[in-house]
Amino acid sequence: MTKVAAGITTSLDGYITGPNDGPGRGLGDGGERLHDWVFGGPWSYDEEPTGEATGADKEVLDGAITRVGAVVGGRNTYEAAQAWGGHNPFGVPFFIVTHRPQDAPADAGFTFVDGLEEAIARAREAAGSKDVFVMGGADVGLLQVGVLGSRLALSGL
Repeated sequence: MTKVAAGITTSLDGYITGPNDGPGRGLGDGGERLHDWVFGGPWSYDEEPTGEATGADKEVLDGAITRVGAVVGGRNTYEAAQAWGGHNPFGVPFFIVTHRPQDAPADAGFTFVDGLEEAIARAREAAGSKDVFVMGGADVGLLQVGVLGSRLALSGL
């Protein structure tokens, strides 16, 4: 059965970015440090990462990547990541929740969807027997998933 999972690197004091994050600012000032575990050490937006996850970090990351059949993300995450250069970086269907689905870029590998419930339903269908990963900011996206999660469980989605 397809699982819908949400997870994000979070600092011990509850932050997922550094200060001043947003479009053109990625993870904000110094926010890359939260993700050193993925890249095997320090990295920055100014240079391509040169390392990779190792040990237990690699096992966790590889296992998660193997299970993913579709991704759901929010419009703010999409814009903060500068649309990943105009191409879906995950290699699986990627659904972007937005109130402006008409803004979807052609042939970039993103499907813009107006509403979280529709995005989850379409992602589950696209994922087949694999899992759906929900990414985005804890301030809105993950809170919506938490509230929606109980509704999805009750509705059988």
